[in-house]
Amino acid sequence: MTEKLDTYGSSQRRRVTSRLLLTCLLFLALLAILQQGRAAAQTSGDTYVVQRGDTLASIASELDIPLEILAATNQLTDINALKVGQVLLLPEGAARRTVIARPGDTIQSIAEREGLSDLRLAILNSTTPTARLFPGQPVRLLRDTVPLATPFGSVKIVGVPSTIVQGQTGWLEAEVDRPLSLEASWNGAPLGIRPLAIGRKDETGGEVTVWGGHVPISASLEPGVYSLSLSYEATNGVTVSRSFPVFVQGHIFPVQDIRLPADKDALVEQEISQEELDHLSPIWSRTVTPIQWRNPFLLPLQSDFPTTSPYGVSRNYNSGQYFSIHTGQDFAAPGGSPVLAPADGIVTIAEPLTVRGISVILDHGAGLFTGYWHLQEALVVPGEKVRAGDPIGLVGTTGRSTGEHLHWELRIYGVAVDPMPFLTRPLLAVPSTIELEVEQETEEGQ
Repeated sequence: MTEKLDTYGSSQRRRVTSRLLLTCLLFLALLAILQQGRAAAQTSGDTYVVQRGDTLASIASELDIPLEILAATNQLTDINALKVGQVLLLPEGAARRTVIARPGDTIQSIAEREGLSDLRLAILNSTTPTARLFPGQPVRLLRDTVPLATPFGSVKIVGVPSTIVQGQTGWLEAEVDRPLSLEASWNGAPLGIRPLAIGRKDETGGEVTVWGGHVPISASLEPGVYSLSLSYEATNGVTVSRSFPVFVQGHIFPVQDIRLPADKDALVEQEISQEELDHLSPIWSRTVTPIQWRNPFLLPLQSDFPTTSPYGVSRNYNSGQYFSIHTGQDFAAPGGSPVLAPADGIVTIAEPLTVRGISVILDHGAGLFTGYWHLQEALVVPGEKVRAGDPIGLVGTTGRSTGEHLHWELRIYGVAVDPMPFLTRPLLAVPSTIELEVEQETEEGQ
């Protein structure tokens, strides 16, 4: 009897052990499936591949991630040592920059899934809401879109940047449901916001207008919270306005010591620099020129020459005789190298200047200008229209320069910002099939 009980007990223990083993195996299999799904999600949404023109600061600003958190997540000790193609890990909950189109997707279907405006998404991707997308096509998402918690009259949706890094550019968008003149200001200074496109409302059949514009932040603006305001005149003549807080995040720029040759010592005098700045400021502060470009900028040189001085560098001339902040990107191109227009534009200046040497300035419309200093020769004349890739000058070393190079500068509403992110960022791209009558009427009215 005892032997039978022992045999029965052993059999029971074996069955329990088998069940436990089977349960463990099933749990491990389920865990493996979940981990695979999690890894797939991280691959599509939790990493970012560094593109040409990117800086860690611009990536952090665009994805609304604090710079120090992005650096710590990737264990970066030198935030300026990024390489094109480098894969960055994003902290949990970071905003996605793109999504991948599925078979049969349109901008409308993606906008519906993501809870975004199809018209604004179409503008950002230079297409139309109903355009079919090929499977695997990357589609850029709108960033920092903040629906208003309370009605703002005819302004139904406002997209504002929550954070902008020193020297970078934010983007402001607003959607209105009737014709009106919308005005924007940043820290008390006017912004060149303008209508980009008109679309149809599905529910009522009425029109919705998308307005947009840049928010440029100079490298010298102190970190802190500033006010971005929108206003318009209501039908009863009362001005309706609302303000939004935007945080300007600090960035550490390198310092550079420069020794000018003896024959150029006089060019560091503050009076000479200020006189030239006073001459140029009214030119690149204009916002009335219609938009000339649609796509990201091209590099203004035929080859990818090394950078000798990036935007934002604090410069110390002649051991403290003069200090300045570098307002552009310098490329070590040989003298005589062709300088190319990075986008369509209109030549506003092609003349020798004291500090900047032989210079060319292009007006790309909507308050965005690019400048090319220290040229050997200008190949264009004021008033001439140029296309992206057209030669506009030759690299030289005229003006306050210590050697042959190209200084490339980008200003928005007169504020100098880092030009490199604009090599990959679409700029005010408007689908050709969406009506542009509002923009044309606005320009004629000005």
